Amino acid sequence: MKPTILAGLLVCSALGGGCASSPVPFSPPQTSAGASSSQGERVPPASTEAEPSGRPAVTASRSPLECSQTALQGGYIVCRTHPLMVVTLDGDPVARADAQGLAVIGLSRSQPPTAVIGLAPPLDEPAPFDVRTARADVGVSPRTDGVSRFTMACGKIAPQTAEEARHAEVSEEKKAEALKEVFPPSGDLSFILPAKGRTSSPFGAVRTYVPDTSSCQGRTSVHNGLDIAVPTGTEVLAPAAGVVLLADPDLYFEGGAVFIDHGRGLVSVLMHMSRVDARTGDRVVQGQPLGLSGATGRVTGPHVHWGLKFRNLTSADRSGDLWIDPSVALSSAGGSL
Repeated sequence: MKPTILAGLLVCSALGGGCASSPVPFSPPQTSAGASSSQGERVPPASTEAEPSGRPAVTASRSPLECSQTALQGGYIVCRTHPLMVVTLDGDPVARADAQGLAVIGLSRSQPPTAVIGLAPPLDEPAPFDVRTARADVGVSPRTDGVSRFTMACGKIAPQTAEEARHAEVSEEKKAEALKEVFPPSGDLSFILPAKGRTSSPFGAVRTYVPDTSSCQGRTSVHNGLDIAVPTGTEVLAPAAGVVLLADPDLYFEGGAVFIDHGRGLVSVLMHMSRVDARTGDRVVQGQPLGLSGATGRVTGPHVHWGLKFRNLTSADRSGDLWIDPSVALSSAGGSL
């Protein structure tokens, strides 16, 4: 059963004008009066005034910060602002708007019920008062994640030998190096499932791994992705356009895996593949085959694990990055403006 999505993403139309330090013209998205998003929410028409000739006047400038109306813990918020503006969450810089002024803000699974979004223009550069004081309060719905328990071999829970420990260490080094690379957006915010199949485990479930012998310790962790139950050999597709940061057939925990940077801080990770056809540095389009599913890495059976990582593009320190719920990306209106 697919998890219920509590909050859609409504991308508001944007302001007129551009970056305070280097103005860039911007045309707000065209919507018909009363148009509906895919979540059934009404998208208000642009505010216009009629000229004496009867033709609509130029759209009036709007707030320098407009964001999703609702969100979900472990999901993300989409905002419109001036291009390249730094965006804050509860006072901390967390995102940078792209060249079109679109920013994505990842939320932790413990995000408080109100996310306070603001702007952080450079202190040494002039910026209008409404930019420096801009604020959007977004209501955040709580998660209701389940709890699961698995019995596994010790080697599936954690490295047990020096060779396995070295394999895990090298794998972590490869991932850390790959995640230093940042690319601009390759497309909009529309996502598709990387494989057709039943959702066998949603994001956010708390899992306890119990060893099948007494020779090692068990572990408890949060499931940081969406599992799709498919047989080995099923085609794995790119959920969205992007640049392949890492394509590796043998990471310790992930097995065969492909990391794709979609831009705006979002990185998809497809794991446990039996065959990896993509190559590091490839530019891929949505739906492009990346390889075949399998049961490589630390798994109990064949499936596709799709993780979605949010990176804070205002920081070089990757310790603050978050795993967020891929289901939220699937539920969005697509983010195309």
